[in-house]
Amino acid sequence: MKAEFDDWNDSWSNIGATHQSLHYAVTKSLREAILKGRFKPGERLTESNLADIFRVSRNPIREALRALQVEGLIEVNPRRGARVRLVSDAEAQEVIELRAELEGINARNAARRCDGPTREVLQRLYVEGNEAAGAAARERLLRINDRFHELLADAGQNRYLADYVKSLRERTMWLFALAQMDRAMESWQEHAAILQAVVTGDAELAALLASRHVRKVGEQVRSGINAAGEPVDET
Repeated sequence: MKAEFDDWNDSWSNIGATHQSLHYAVTKSLREAILKGRFKPGERLTESNLADIFRVSRNPIREALRALQVEGLIEVNPRRGARVRLVSDAEAQEVIELRAELEGINARNAARRCDGPTREVLQRLYVEGNEAAGAAARERLLRINDRFHELLADAGQNRYLADYVKSLRERTMWLFALAQMDRAMESWQEHAAILQAVVTGDAELAALLASRHVRKVGEQVRSGINAAGEPVDET
């Protein structure tokens, strides 16, 4: 296990030397490790192993596990300890259905309400994304894909919808994270098509493409869940 994290250990070894609280720094790094798939759904998270990986004592690890339990990233069984949260196919389907509808509504609003300054911002993102895709700059493309969702939510000009979509995305980020990393290039192509529909004012096409995009990512998520099945608990 520890060998898999060697490329991260240099930054983690100095984690206690930053001005951030140790609890905050460990929580942030553990959250990122889960979202990037370095810990898989169902994988056990022992305090001793994490303390060894992060090169800290068990206390900040314990606090980080509590924080991530509240966020829904991990689940804790009093007898078996903590593990990365598992999600059922049925739960994933419910999340995908809701996100697909809401993202579609927001994209439709964005296309109808896109003003000049907003259109310029979206067009710049479109150019940046195409440049990153052309250079096969995967990490940069992942950041641009994230930025796409933020800008599109603002472009919809419905604060309540934008806040709810943002909250839902944050609460389910762990569910979609691996699929988004695996299909970064494909996601950008779909995002680019949505952007074009929005800036040209084609509301129905924007809504259709946004909903379809969420469902495509969701298909990959559900495929991974069904392929993995239920892990065997270690005792």
